[in-house]
Amino acid sequence: MRNNVTGLAEWKADTAQLQSSYRRLVASRLPVNLHSATALLQRQAATLLHGIAEGKGSWEELDGSQLADDERGDRTSLHLGGATGGVALTYPPGCGLLAAAGTGTLFLTNIEKMTRAAQNVLCRIVETGRYTPVGDPYPRPINCRIIVATKRPLAVLARNFLIEWRLAAALGHVSLRAESIIGALETRDLLKHHPSSLAAAS
Repeated sequence: MRNNVTGLAEWKADTAQLQSSYRRLVASRLPVNLHSATALLQRQAATLLHGIAEGKGSWEELDGSQLADDERGDRTSLHLGGATGGVALTYPPGCGLLAAAGTGTLFLTNIEKMTRAAQNVLCRIVETGRYTPVGDPYPRPINCRIIVATKRPLAVLARNFLIEWRLAAALGHVSLRAESIIGALETRDLLKHHPSSLAAAS
């Protein structure tokens, strides 16, 4: 029984450490690559990571399959609201996703379906940490958190020539399994109702 209580206490300590690490990751605003074979788990992990430091809410979303025929990267600039080079296109709501996301989250899916030109536009913005809004001559910093959801890690996609290496390096430096995020951030709720939780705490 003592071993069980000790094991649970250590598990809780490890979980708390993971939760603290994820909080620091969210605060750092570094791009995160969440990978899982299941799109549902990708989205669930992204929701947990998005909501860990603040109330859970919506995010701005960019689906790479919409840019599969974006030969010059113009449509990417249109969706993002401008590029480092300054692309003079008008986005219907008046601003792109980067501006709309603000200090929230930009959620990217199907990035491997984007054309090379579109990937280069996105890569240039992420590498410089700035974008030039449409109709505005002054570049602005990226203030949103970027979460990229893929079936396999971005480095693996780059090795298979599905995405550019530069983009994989820019967005995939922090690569985490979606299942790991879910396991760490949902453990708190599981432990709350565990019959040994009181004994472990005492």
